[in-house]
Parts: sequence; structure tokens; C-alpha cells
Amino acid sequence: MTFTDDIVIETERMRLIPVHEGLKADIWHALTPEVTEFLPFDRAESIEATQGFIDYARSQLHKGEELTLAMTDKQTGQFIGCCGLHDISSELASLGLWLCAEAQGKGLGTEAIIGLIDFAKKQLKPSFLVYNVEKENTGSCRIAEKLGFSLHREWKQVKNEHKTRNMLELRRYLA
Repeated sequence: MTFTDDIVIETERMRLIPVHEGLKADIWHALTPEVTEFLPFDRAESIEATQGFIDYARSQLHKGEELTLAMTDKQTGQFIGCCGLHDISSELASLGLWLCAEAQGKGLGTEAIIGLIDFAKKQLKPSFLVYNVEKENTGSCRIAEKLGFSLHREWKQVKNEHKTRNMLELRRYLA
């Protein structure tokens, strides 16, 4: 499946839209060290370096391999964070999510993941969804637990020379 630039997933409070160059400043400012603590990458050194993330996301969108979306407030259009479906195949799709610091703890992460699950079930029809979370990321672990994901395996991921992440691969079967 290929995706187009006009794809929109609507939830109760948000519109999930493909990331684009107009969001570069929002994305860069939101990716503080606190927000990237549980992400597989560190904050870009400059706002210009964020363009690489956007270019990659858009190329994957057009290939149909990944769907990286900006989460925006339905009422105000304010940027909330990013979420997506990655490693898309007929067997699986992998979920991803990060929120601006001020958006955390308001149920928006759960709402975004529910929107992605609904989209995946209707449009992609994989056998199961994968949600990889860092074991210490209690917020993401709570989302997975609420939405019926179960532990498949634990593994370690090197983030950088200073940090190795303790990861959980959580799965939800859709059959």
C-alpha cells in the first residue's frame, strides 16, 4: 500500500497528519532532552538537522513502508507530538509515539495509539501490531497494558555510547 500526503486520521481531540516541512520548528523545539529520554535517538543538534527526519518520513510515506504522523489539536492546530506505523508488512506493523512534554499525562498518547490501531485494522490488516517500549517508560507501558498488548520478548538496544535501553517488545494480535 502507498500513502498520499493528504492522509488524515481523526481522533476525538486530534488530527494525525503526515509530517511536513512546515512542522520543522515545532518538532525540533518539542524534542527536548526530557522527551528524547525514552526515544531511540537524541535531540538533533540544530533545527536544520530536523529536516533529515522529515525527508526520511516523507520518503517512507510515499513508499508505503512507514506512516509518520504529526499529532495536532483538532481545535487549535497546535502541534502535540508524532506517532506512526513503521515496518509495515502484511504480517505486522510497529507502533511509535512521542509527545511534547506539556501534552504528556492527558490521555493523548492512548488516543493516538487507538487511532493508529483502528487505521491499521481497517487499511493495513496485519496479523499483529508491535509496540516497542523502554521498560522504564511507565507512560508507554501503561498505554500498552490498557490496550491489550502482551509481552513477546525483552531485549537491549544501544542508544548511544552512554546509554543502553532495556526494551520490551509488546504485541497485540488482530485476528
